[in-house]
Amino acid sequence: MLSSPSSISNAQFSTPHPRPFIPSQPAEWLPARIVLMCEPGIETLFSILHTDAANFLFPFSLTRGREEHRAYRRALETHGAQVIDLRELLTQADRARLVQWAHQAVTFDFDAQLTDEERAGVMTQLDAALNALDAGSLVDVLMLRPTLQVARDDASLDTTTRFKTRFTLAPLSPYYTRDPLITTRAGVVITRLKLAQRAAENDLAAYALEVLGIRPIYRVQAPGTLEGGDFIPCGDFVLQGQGLLTNEDGIQQCLAQRVYGYVEVAVVEDPRMGMDEMHLDTYFAMLDRDLAICVDTRLDGDAEPAVKVYAPQGTPTDFAYALTRTMLFSRYLKEKGIRVVPFSKAEQEHFAANGLLIAPRKLIAVARAGEPFLQRLREAGVEVHRIAFDALTGGYGGPHCSSQVLVRG
Repeated sequence: MLSSPSSISNAQFSTPHPRPFIPSQPAEWLPARIVLMCEPGIETLFSILHTDAANFLFPFSLTRGREEHRAYRRALETHGAQVIDLRELLTQADRARLVQWAHQAVTFDFDAQLTDEERAGVMTQLDAALNALDAGSLVDVLMLRPTLQVARDDASLDTTTRFKTRFTLAPLSPYYTRDPLITTRAGVVITRLKLAQRAAENDLAAYALEVLGIRPIYRVQAPGTLEGGDFIPCGDFVLQGQGLLTNEDGIQQCLAQRVYGYVEVAVVEDPRMGMDEMHLDTYFAMLDRDLAICVDTRLDGDAEPAVKVYAPQGTPTDFAYALTRTMLFSRYLKEKGIRVVPFSKAEQEHFAANGLLIAPRKLIAVARAGEPFLQRLREAGVEVHRIAFDALTGGYGGPHCSSQVLVRG
């Protein structure tokens, strides 16, 4: 039996402190070795309660979502990947740093009648509370981000009732670990998420990297935005989506900082700008160096993206990117010798594109994409491993969104 949805304990899994490793993801089809995930917990419950404020598609059972997430983790581990759970990892942080992070996650809203002495006393009580909490509870504070609205209680009976405090939460739901980071062949970049509801996930990702002893090669700055679902590494080139959630400024920062490495960068410009296809990985996926899938509406017509191709000029240790040409997406894929298996818009809406490739032509795919779609993949030579993701897709993503591969190869 699973533990209560509100519990963060996980008897089935434990993330040991990983040995030091160098993050690198040269190509999407290389074997997945180390994967960062985050099992949904109590924080996700609040997103489920009001989906229209959380960028969720529909409400779902948190217990069922946790079951699906654990099954996905087992599938990855069965195929040789080491899974690091974000929540479990943060509990292993240096305690002083974890307390500091939790303190930063708490906001005070003091009533105007409170004196400076009273306010200082409230903050001192918070310090004492955080120092008393166990690591798991401190991570809960990071996830829930409470605001304490504090006022004097005129009906107080003693010092333990001198205040009346209302707690307001701004909970995260960080089980989509794809978007706060991109992992290139050169290392890890902390992105900058566009939606205010998700912005603090970038800080959680930064904390995780610190615990792992990984120094990010860059962090995207305002006004740039960049999200992990728009990045697909492809060996000697990368596909970098630009659209609703990743803007030109964010991409130009990454080009200037050379975070992609000494490879060609193909910026795939989305003309639709719709949440139903918010990222490149919602309508396109690589399956091998010469095989991909794409929703058919993106291969011609008004919805087909244009591609701006940037090539590195100079040496691998000293180069800059230059825009060399612009062409349509389908033509660029053909130029690269990539065969594209199309799928329908209806299949796209069931997350056909959002499986996770664990090796060349070896895909963990969502069952809800439908047997006809999965059979076409098999006919193309893809080994398909079906998993249930019916609950978790309520958060507006699939397995690809729910995993940040830190090491491939």
